[in-house]
Amino acid sequence: MEMTHAPHIQQPRHPRHRETVRRVLDGAVEFRHFAGFDQLFAPHAHDYPVIGLVREGHRLMECNRARHHLGPGQLLALNPGDAHGCVQEGAVPLVYDSLALLDLPDCPPFAGPIVEDAEAVAFMEDIIALLEVPFVDEAHLEETLYLLLDLLAAADRPAPSGNGAHAMAAYLRRHASETVRLEEVAAAAGLDKYRALRSFTASFGLTPMRYLASLRVESAREALAVGASCAEAATEAGFADQAHMTRAFKERLGMTPGFYQRAVTGSSAGADRVKGAPLAPSTPKGSVDSPPGQVLS
Repeated sequence: MEMTHAPHIQQPRHPRHRETVRRVLDGAVEFRHFAGFDQLFAPHAHDYPVIGLVREGHRLMECNRARHHLGPGQLLALNPGDAHGCVQEGAVPLVYDSLALLDLPDCPPFAGPIVEDAEAVAFMEDIIALLEVPFVDEAHLEETLYLLLDLLAAADRPAPSGNGAHAMAAYLRRHASETVRLEEVAAAAGLDKYRALRSFTASFGLTPMRYLASLRVESAREALAVGASCAEAATEAGFADQAHMTRAFKERLGMTPGFYQRAVTGSSAGADRVKGAPLAPSTPKGSVDSPPGQVLS
């Protein structure tokens, strides 16, 4: 089968056929969701990188004159100019999510088009989950995207040194209650985003944004302990809203902010607690979820 041109045929639309498009990061990234597709994609090329994940269905793709069979869970990484197209295989319609990287000048060349890396797939799934909610946590999204791009990069890069990791941590502590972007964190250490992520993670065992979320949880915990409402604590700590604070708080401390406040202040202390059960110990001031014995300075 030669995939060199699109036939002049009107393809019928599947009953579940649906497309959605959403732009994030100031228009730099476009999220495209396709469901119920059984039509072909004619051979074409983009002038920007594209990352895609097949969720359902099977396809035969031709990319740069090489053929690939695609199925659920297959990750693709297409460089600008990669000529590609695909046709349906089997009866299950295509469900496919993609990221069009419209304006990321520091995006590295990809080793794709076929990506066989479970960690990269997991990052892509995390990104899709972040994009499927009404309010997008863009700081978390950007960080996860750059972690994915670093895995997809074609060339090996020098191993990061620990230099700069503590400067980034200090920057995060100073700006914990503000909107923080990865570019600003990296600039504090004089690094690009990729090296900043690798250096910070190698030093502390977690990414800058997870470190930042932990700082905010501790700030909120302290505010709750002295009587702030959950909404006030979330705002003062720098969370986008109370729901984000509740999720981060429970992930790190194993309890909701409301339960913690009642436990430490004694107000309605038994409401969410088994009678006679001990109060949950509070987390030491300033602690974050770092590996045992890791000192953050």
